[in-house]
Amino acid sequence: MADVVIVGAGPAGLSAALDAAEAGHDCTLVEVQTSVGGMAGSFELAGQRVDYGSHRLHRAISPRLLERFQTLLGEDLQVRPRNGRIRLRGRWVGFPLRAGNLVANLPPSFGLRVAADLATGPLRRRRDTSFESDIRVRLGPTVAREFYNPYALKLYGVEAAALDAELAHRRVSASSGMDIVRRVVRAARPVGRQFLYPRHGYGQLSEALAEAAVRAGVDVRLNTAVTGIGLDADRAIVSIQSPSAPRTADTLGANAVFSTVPVSVLASVIRPPPPGEVMEALARCRTRAMVLVYLVVRRDQYTPFDAHYFPDSSSRVARLSESKNYRDGDDPRGQTVLCAEIACWPYDDLWRCNDDRLAEIVSDDLERAGLPPVDPSMTAVKRLRSVYPVFESATTADRARVSAWLQSLAVGGLMSFGRQGLAVLDNLHHVLDMGSAAVTALTGTGMVNEDAWKSSLDAFLTHVVED
Repeated sequence: MADVVIVGAGPAGLSAALDAAEAGHDCTLVEVQTSVGGMAGSFELAGQRVDYGSHRLHRAISPRLLERFQTLLGEDLQVRPRNGRIRLRGRWVGFPLRAGNLVANLPPSFGLRVAADLATGPLRRRRDTSFESDIRVRLGPTVAREFYNPYALKLYGVEAAALDAELAHRRVSASSGMDIVRRVVRAARPVGRQFLYPRHGYGQLSEALAEAAVRAGVDVRLNTAVTGIGLDADRAIVSIQSPSAPRTADTLGANAVFSTVPVSVLASVIRPPPPGEVMEALARCRTRAMVLVYLVVRRDQYTPFDAHYFPDSSSRVARLSESKNYRDGDDPRGQTVLCAEIACWPYDDLWRCNDDRLAEIVSDDLERAGLPPVDPSMTAVKRLRSVYPVFESATTADRARVSAWLQSLAVGGLMSFGRQGLAVLDNLHHVLDMGSAAVTALTGTGMVNEDAWKSSLDAFLTHVVED
């Protein structure tokens, strides 16, 4: 069988490593951090497990992978009711949307405009290939104007009219106004508002995969950086070293390499390096960062809602989550932890804000939205450099050039996948499927079936994020 090196211990890399080991391959998994999970990990704060933002395991996960998690986690994998809400027009609307809640909380004029948009839907035509135009045609001007356009600006940092329609196709699953109506009806049933979540935080999913991978024979090396990947020989040569011990450099020989790290990181270590035009295209493809502000509040529960969404510009916070409300766990009494997500550009003013100032910004935004005063007893901040790829219309050709280069690496035995490895916005169940597809495309001798991998890459383009 093949020697496989997996770069990155997020869910995609962990799942691929486990699948590859179970298929009989000899696997080494390399992760630069000291823990697994990446942005889907969890950590402890003030005695409570918290996540890197708001995460859920959706019911859309394949039966095979669901069975895997049920086996690994047992009763710790809980079925939970979704209970979020959106700030619209200075009012709170339950999310997932429900008819009674909409009628009770939105002004009649809003409902009348949405109804008019629904009736005139067949008459609307696309003005261009932008996100704004696609959403306006599909869901109507009112929904586009009041929610999707401002929320897109907040998350991606550019106006909706400058974003490509590809983002709408990948990020917005509702196909029409009538589709929204059907979802509202479905959400009236409890099963339509359910998701899966582990007792000990979202990171428990990745931790369980890592433990299973080790049992299957995977050599998991944490706190280990990849400094080079050579594809110009019969076998790939992966150069590694520990950041804490830079003189302990080593190399790993591999028939195949699975990369789940950001494309820019892969491009910086691979040899031969990408062509100049690919590097130039990569430089133009921007990615938004995220500042996560954690506020420890001395009360059992801040609100009964798991997440609050703030689409408009009156708040710098995009989403607020409360870890306790995602699970029935062993959380400490008398305190809760809030996580506020603030999208920004890497190293801009918000990124560079000190922790105390960020706590002030979040507290002010929440109070102006009518939420209870926070008065945190403790603040912690995490800064994530690469979170949201920005699908700008101006960089459509650049993204295609980068994608073609990534696909071309299969001839040398390297497959890049996952959210970071393909610069996409996919859910957890999508990236787990990517890992399985990579293993399926690998022959017993470590060669990549290029046709099979191309078919998988084409299938990944049809992924639509679950709301």
